[in-house]
Amino acid sequence: MSDRVFVSNLCLHGFHGVHNAEKNLGQKFYLDMDCELAGPATTTDLMRDTVDYGALCDLAAKLSEETVFNLIETFAERIAQAVLDTQPLVKRVTVTVRKPSAPIRHFVDHVGVAVTRSRNA
Repeated sequence: MSDRVFVSNLCLHGFHGVHNAEKNLGQKFYLDMDCELAGPATTTDLMRDTVDYGALCDLAAKLSEETVFNLIETFAERIAQAVLDTQPLVKRVTVTVRKPSAPIRHFVDHVGVAVTRSRNA
């Protein structure tokens, strides 16, 4: 059995990037968080017995607001670690960060990274 709680396409505004314009103007970032749980998603019908996807969104938004990251790789890693630190039911998490307005000279829908982190077991 492998239950999951996930968030798809969370849109956040942040000031992450290596260029001055990115840090001054900011831009949109889209995030996915896919949490593999250590057990069933819930054994009751109570929120306290599962992973609150609203709390996952709040956590990512708080990190984006409080810290400016040069790299979206670091941003994704910090979110993944924060999920593991705050959600004891999560045994593995994959965080994907997409950057639709990357300052590159190629036409792309978006660029991005995905990181997967697990608990030390």
